[in-house]
Amino acid sequence: MSVLRIGDQPLTPAVLAVAARGARVPVELTAAARERMATARTTADAAAGRRPVYGRTTGVGANVHVAVEGDRREYALRLLRSHAAGVGEPLAAEVVRGTILARLSQMAAGGGGHRVEVADALVALLGSGNLPVVHDLGGIGTGDVSVLAALGLALAEAADSFSLAEGDAAPLISSNAATLAVAALAWADLSELLDAGLGVAAATFRALDGNREAFAAPLAAVRPLPGLRAVASTMWALTEHAGPPARVQDPFALRCLPPVAGALHDALAALHDVLAIEICAPAENPLVVGGDVIHHGGFHAAPVALALDTVRLALVPFVQLSTARLAHLLEPRFTRLTPFLAAPRPGSSGLMVAEYVAADALARLRAEAAPAVLGTAVLSRGLEEHASFAWQGALQARRGVAHVRTALALEHVAAERALAMKGGEPAPDDRPLGEDAARAAAALPALAEDVRRACRRAAAQRGDSLLSAT
Repeated sequence: MSVLRIGDQPLTPAVLAVAARGARVPVELTAAARERMATARTTADAAAGRRPVYGRTTGVGANVHVAVEGDRREYALRLLRSHAAGVGEPLAAEVVRGTILARLSQMAAGGGGHRVEVADALVALLGSGNLPVVHDLGGIGTGDVSVLAALGLALAEAADSFSLAEGDAAPLISSNAATLAVAALAWADLSELLDAGLGVAAATFRALDGNREAFAAPLAAVRPLPGLRAVASTMWALTEHAGPPARVQDPFALRCLPPVAGALHDALAALHDVLAIEICAPAENPLVVGGDVIHHGGFHAAPVALALDTVRLALVPFVQLSTARLAHLLEPRFTRLTPFLAAPRPGSSGLMVAEYVAADALARLRAEAAPAVLGTAVLSRGLEEHASFAWQGALQARRGVAHVRTALALEHVAAERALAMKGGEPAPDDRPLGEDAARAAAALPALAEDVRRACRRAAAQRGDSLLSAT
């Protein structure tokens, strides 16, 4: 991608996801961002000279009442060392890159009192491609202190290129940037899978000779939920050339797709809107405002956690419909083909095991859908008695992506086989499912783009702006 300039235009979740997945991210901090940061740093320095400032002239957590004496640069280094837990599994490179990008975007807003040199060091770290190893345990949704402390420590230990200064540590780790990065990556993947899933459902619709009435515009008009309208419009466009329906009413897995997939559409839209604000917002504690600093709890990630929980819950019925459609594709009563789309040899199982694999994927997805906000924690000698667990919610969403992809790929395999058999091709002999499923999974991004393209054509013909489900 071209140079990503941070500080003038908002860094969107979509751009963050694309940039985080680039091997090298060319990033530049704008002049306006540099000016905001420098002004805020001057204010923070002045405040620390006349009053207690959390994490700079005081300890952190329950040590907030302890005044920091002596070398405050050395204290900043101790703060990074103590909070860089280094426990758990290493985070993927795209997560580390996304974390740095989100942190730079927040820093560019000029509310944390960061030195410009810290931002420059993060930019250089991205450009070098030599990312530090950062581990995943330690976040509870009140700041990704362990992840960010590890990044800060990596900068501080790179003595040739960066020198830590007093007041650098606490502002750097006061952020949910890692949570936002993981959430943005999951949002991008799941948005693509929603579109791909509608494409797969359209293939199943053709294989089952479905009835388009369920997607008709008058139905969406009387219940104008944004997601329901978008999904109905998308499915109407994708089934434009379908043949005569085989039934007056289809099973729920086809007929109820607009409200079910529409709910996922709306959940993803809500998550996007929260992330779009949080990625660009200065939420450090304390926050530099005007000529002083304000101590607060606005960094709490409850909005992100709740949006992530809603998305993961919405994924479950979406995938339940996919597994139901898979079952219909294996049923001769709906397809008028052989059971399990098997070859006509005695005892052939065809795609029988696909249902079992899909059920396993759905069960794992249900486990990942457990609301993270139901957790609780009382930490730091009772001073921090609540947490959002947004970090756990983001990681659950990231793990859930694989289960959604698996279920949709299996439905895709069955739908394409059914369509081929209806076109006169013989069913293949029994064989392991893995290669077919892998090919179908790899085809989902292109299918999602086909769906979006079809929606754009339909919208242009209607003269409106309802482009796609996402």
